[in-house]
Amino acid sequence: MRESKHHSRILELTPETWIVYKTEKRNDYGWEERMLMPSSSLTNILWSNWSYQEKPTIPQIGECTRNYKSDSETGLTTHSSDGDWVVTRVEKFISPDTGKQIFVCYCKHAPIQSQWNLVNRGAIASELLESKAEF
Repeated sequence: MRESKHHSRILELTPETWIVYKTEKRNDYGWEERMLMPSSSLTNILWSNWSYQEKPTIPQIGECTRNYKSDSETGLTTHSSDGDWVVTRVEKFISPDTGKQIFVCYCKHAPIQSQWNLVNRGAIASELLESKAEF
């Protein structure tokens, strides 16, 4: 399948950004349970996410990671809270060829008591399409 020139141009204007959260040391808290899939190799990566925003929000030193709860039936995220990992430093890597960015956020374990907060969501795509069809 061939990309249109317009679609291709949009991708060029908005570089991918990969944000990776890692422990400071491979043997930090919980190391026995962190595994890469499908190989089940041990890792010090806590989690990661991709951003396609022109100006992505980059974690800052002192910020906590986030925890999420999902509805077991729908799989949608329903609640969030501050996590037990705090960002201690951030390294930035940029491809000179493509502009793609990687931010590596090193974290230390600092358990806290945090409250779960309801995640406010907009309408899901199928609901938006249904309401548009009614007009």
